[in-house]
Amino acid sequence: MELTQTQVGDTQVLHLRGRLDATSARDLDRDWVSADTRQVTLDLQHCDYVSSAGLRIFMRLQREAKAKGATLTLSGVSPAVYDVLDLTGLTKLFDVRRKAREVSLEGLEFLSAGLCGQVFRLDAETIIKLYNPGVAPQVAEQEKEFARAAFVAGVPTALSYDVVSCGDRTGVVYEMLDAVQLSALVRQDPEQVDRFATVLAEVAQTFHAKMADPAIFPNLKARLGDNIRDLSGMLPEEDIALLASRLDAIPEADTLVHFDLHTSNIMMRGDEPIIIDMGDVSRGHYLFDLGVIAMIFGYEESGSSEFVTKIPNAVGYRLYQRFIEAYFANRLAAERAFFERNRAFLASLRLINAISFLPFAREELVGKVRDQFLPLIRQESTAH
Repeated sequence: MELTQTQVGDTQVLHLRGRLDATSARDLDRDWVSADTRQVTLDLQHCDYVSSAGLRIFMRLQREAKAKGATLTLSGVSPAVYDVLDLTGLTKLFDVRRKAREVSLEGLEFLSAGLCGQVFRLDAETIIKLYNPGVAPQVAEQEKEFARAAFVAGVPTALSYDVVSCGDRTGVVYEMLDAVQLSALVRQDPEQVDRFATVLAEVAQTFHAKMADPAIFPNLKARLGDNIRDLSGMLPEEDIALLASRLDAIPEADTLVHFDLHTSNIMMRGDEPIIIDMGDVSRGHYLFDLGVIAMIFGYEESGSSEFVTKIPNAVGYRLYQRFIEAYFANRLAAERAFFERNRAFLASLRLINAISFLPFAREELVGKVRDQFLPLIRQESTAH
């Protein structure tokens, strides 16, 4: 058996390949749960046999994880291994997720692409969001779970179906929406930017009015704290300490945060907005979503509006200004003032988070945080 280990946020992922028998089980019989681990995932998609010795190791790992406040998931379980777990009654004790259905891209229509993956039309009624090679399978499983939970909570989002695999890639199947991106509407009719900004504000307010189930959605502030600490060696320690102190000042909250909320992740079906791309949904303060919107649209000179949404930067900046007015229209003036005092810091957080899961863009992202945002963050800190 081959055993490799990866870390995805606060999740420890153990990838098993081959047969888990009495001999190879000894390699798995170790302390895998560190103090900051919240989830241990055993990736079994390439494991075709588990003996009784392996099952006992699973049970020990579950006890260890529970004792340290973490959970254990068996992911990518093949039919043969699932039958063993079911016969022994362990499907009732473990969080077991079966191996994803295999699909082929041959003949599928390509629809769009982003930093993390591509979208294809699967059939007349469904699409597949397929993550790039190297993205761990549990990322798709997590997005599926988040999308389902958000839909049940009343968030207007696309129906999600199953998790599928395509070679070494995984993805999520969604309903095919007869809708158009809000970004496309802004580009087509920039004179209506005020109206579109109001739509964006209303969507954000609806999303932020929902409470996030702590059993499903991770704590975004805690994850961002990990992301900041992971910058050690990439930025000076005094800058890392500054970022950590600014994060500490952001209030705690247990409402839903999308953390990639912008016009290209909102589809319009007539007058009905539908939120998509639910892989980063978390629980936390609404300010984190406003920071993402500020990062994309609020710094015209950065070019992020055109890069992310294809909306011209000047139009994106007008959209941002009107969005802020609409979002804070019925909130206390002190809330808006707090946001403005922390705007550059909040805008930097999406980039800091992306550094952890986009290694191919790490140098560029670190440079953007260092050269564009840290000077502004230091000014904000001095002004406090």
